[in-house]
Amino acid sequence: MADLDFDEERIILTPLILYIDYVIIQYNNYLKKNFKNITPRDFTYLVNINYHKNISQRELAERLFVSESNVAQIIKRLEKNGLIYRVPDEDNKSRKVINLTEEGKKIYFDLINIIVEEEEKFFSNYDEENVVLLKKMIYDYSNKAIENALYLNSHKE
Repeated sequence: MADLDFDEERIILTPLILYIDYVIIQYNNYLKKNFKNITPRDFTYLVNINYHKNISQRELAERLFVSESNVAQIIKRLEKNGLIYRVPDEDNKSRKVINLTEEGKKIYFDLINIIVEEEEKFFSNYDEENVVLLKKMIYDYSNKAIENALYLNSHKE
C-alpha cells in the first residue's frame, strides 16, 4: 500500500475528455481575449472551409454534425464579418459554395501558427515519435466518438 502514488492514480483514472475540455477552455479564453470577430466555434468552421474548398452549407453541417440551421446562422455571421463568401456552384447554380475571404485566410493562418507554436513549445520535452503517437491516438479517439455518436443516433427509439 505504501508504494501507491495517488496523484498518478488520479491522473490515470481521470477520463481523457476532461483533460481535453481543460485545453479547450483555455483555448476559448485566448480567442475571446485576442480575436474580437471570431468565436471558438468559428475556428472549427474556418478550418473545415479551408480544408474543403467550395463546400456547401449542407456538406458543412454533415461534416460538423450540426443542423443546417445552425450552420446557416454561423455562416451568416462569418460572411457579415468578412471572413467567408458564398457564390453559386459552377456545376449547380442552385447550390452555393463557401470559401474563405483573404481576411478569413489571414485569421485562419494566424491561429494555426499560434497553435503550432504553442504545441511546439509544449512538446519540446517529448520525442517526436511520442508526439505523433499522441496525435494519432487522439485522432482515433475522435473518430471513435463520431462513430459511436452516429451509431447511438441511428438506434434512438
